[in-house]
Amino acid sequence: MLGKDEELQKRWWTEEAKESATEKRQRQLAEELEKHQITVEADAGYDISNMMAQIGRPLSAQVVMEKLKKCNSRLYFEVSPWDKSKIGVYLQDPSGTVYMNPRGEVLTIKHICGMESGIMPEFTVIHKTKTKVANDELFGKEEATRDVPWKQVETYLDQTRGWRTVLVRLLHGGFINRVDVEEHFGWTPSRESQRWYDQTR
Repeated sequence: MLGKDEELQKRWWTEEAKESATEKRQRQLAEELEKHQITVEADAGYDISNMMAQIGRPLSAQVVMEKLKKCNSRLYFEVSPWDKSKIGVYLQDPSGTVYMNPRGEVLTIKHICGMESGIMPEFTVIHKTKTKVANDELFGKEEATRDVPWKQVETYLDQTRGWRTVLVRLLHGGFINRVDVEEHFGWTPSRESQRWYDQTR
């Protein structure tokens, strides 16, 4: 009798371990799939990965910087030494980091965000790529316990930051205000944008 109990317990532990391993694998596969999925959706019906849908009213980085300096004269801009297509947006602040710029000027600055150094679209454009992930349609099914077939999904690769995204960062940080934006950029976007509305109300 004792031998049978031991055998039953052993079988129960084996089944339990198998089930636990399957659940763990399915959870890991689900996490992998979620990590690679693009979480951004259309903005008021506009495809945010389409440059033509996001271009809106394009501005050069120079014009954006000039307008932002009118909003807050303490803003400072520096082209990234590692990526010339990007510009760092900083606040000149006595409690910031001491920095010597390429012109030999010593400044104390705090980094706020980055922006494009060329022509900036009005709205941020998301660039996508494809990656292989486990087929989530088979999660929890018998055939998924061993080898799960892979499928390709679109995932985030990079972005071209729009100047309204930069405005949102500066508005949220309290570095500029609505009056500044209305005067120098115009508050109302050139097209319908639920994101702008949600992030600025």
